[in-house]
Amino acid sequence: MPVLNTVLRRRILLIYLTVCLLFYALATLASLDRADAWGERIATSLVAIGLLAALPRPTVGWRYRVALFCGCTAPPIALISHTELAAQVWALIPLILIAVFVRSWHRTRTARVIAAALGIGADVGLVIAPAEAPPLWLLMFPVCIMGIAEVIGLLHAALLDVAHRDPLTAVWNRAGLYRELADLLPRARRRKDPLAVIVLDIDDFKSVNDRDGHAAGDTVLTELTERWTTQVPDGALVTRLGGDEFVIVLTGYDESRARALAEALSGDGPIHVSNGVAVGAAYDPAAFAGLLAAADRDLYLAKGNKPRPPADEAPAL
Repeated sequence: MPVLNTVLRRRILLIYLTVCLLFYALATLASLDRADAWGERIATSLVAIGLLAALPRPTVGWRYRVALFCGCTAPPIALISHTELAAQVWALIPLILIAVFVRSWHRTRTARVIAAALGIGADVGLVIAPAEAPPLWLLMFPVCIMGIAEVIGLLHAALLDVAHRDPLTAVWNRAGLYRELADLLPRARRRKDPLAVIVLDIDDFKSVNDRDGHAAGDTVLTELTERWTTQVPDGALVTRLGGDEFVIVLTGYDESRARALAEALSGDGPIHVSNGVAVGAAYDPAAFAGLLAAADRDLYLAKGNKPRPPADEAPAL
């Protein structure tokens, strides 16, 4: 995941955990002489643990998972001990906030499963709690949690998606590539799939802009990326690194299959495209960077061996 995403996600999670810590701590202090405050005491301890896990930078890996788990489990536990219905209503707010957070930063399927789990947890808390909640609340709480998370979280997720795509071609930009790799690399490691990196570079692209104008160059880029996205398998990452350089990342391809795909992507049309390929077990960002550098070297070797077209055969649209 890009550093900017990690920082922003951590900041929002820290705000949520800090607010919850104050929320539950104040509720605990206000109920010191009451036996029904044990739910808030457990919730306070959980969010404090989550906060400690989230404080070190960057908040990734097991520390992020611990912080998220604590943030998700504290609100349903707080529901269990309440004797007053008003307290149950207030307890709904943290459940909605963490559901929105998860929907904003995680895959749709994962976020919906967690939101459903939060809704079920809320219902369990309402049923167990001494406060007798109206039966309609057992429907209202999950609907509020999942519905608000879907509406607001979907908006946040859409904004993040736009920020991670190239505005011209709509494929991933560099930041989007590394965000997607955060899911693709662990999945490839679990399956022991090789990782293939294909770098594509349009030959003499400057001549297209100089001869036909930048609008023509933009058309070349969009038409090529539209073709590439239909040629690559599902799950492959098509990325514009900048200018006329693109990279495609996919799993499960050995070198011979990756080179065959690279040649198919280069095509034989009037626009000449060079390609470079590298395949390996790059299961972490540092190893992936090395694989990308190897594909770049292969690209420039290919470009050095490729004869340049004569001046009267410059690329045409």
